[in-house]
Amino acid sequence: MNQSFILHGSISIKSNSGSFIGSYELKNGLDELFQVKDVFGREAILVRPGMSDDLLDVLDERFYEVYQLFQDWSNLSSVLLAIDDTEMLKSKLNLSITYKGYQTVQSFKVPKTVSVIGNDYELTFTIKNLKIS
Repeated sequence: MNQSFILHGSISIKSNSGSFIGSYELKNGLDELFQVKDVFGREAILVRPGMSDDLLDVLDERFYEVYQLFQDWSNLSSVLLAIDDTEMLKSKLNLSITYKGYQTVQSFKVPKTVSVIGNDYELTFTIKNLKIS
């Protein structure tokens, strides 16, 4: 996708250190970011390319593990929108990625649910809204 976009949805995280349910916003473009909020609307994770060590120090300890997962993913938007071949990412990080159901949003066919299973975690993303800028 060669256009900027904002993707919204819900996220479920199961890992060795516990579980989490919340919402996410993924902005792709000039102001790229991935933000996760808990069920009360409080920011839990904010990932921006090139985050400094000072910003990493203020991350809540229980979310640091999840933050590290997303830092390793070179292109989260490709995974969520199923627009690129994810085989290299899957083999590099030892992941299983499955897509369940598809929907048409602003003339794009995108997955409804994306499941990502790693060695010590399971992530489930549900895509609710895609806004093309």
